[in-house]
Amino acid sequence: MVGSGETPKEYVRENEEQLERLIKHSNNTFVRALSLAALLEYGEDASPEALEADIERLKEMAGGDH
Repeated sequence: MVGSGETPKEYVRENEEQLERLIKHSNNTFVRALSLAALLEYGEDASPEALEADIERLKEMAGGDH
């Protein structure tokens, strides 16, 4: 949870690994979507290559080509 005086950007920076774990391993699609949204909105900008790798990983998790 965001503590007193802690911004969402600070929270995401401090909990980035946990959010990534939730995206990769959670069975709950709502939790995965919230984690992804938080990283996209408040996280550091990723390289295009890293984004492509993440998209491919998500496609594989979803069960194929989309």
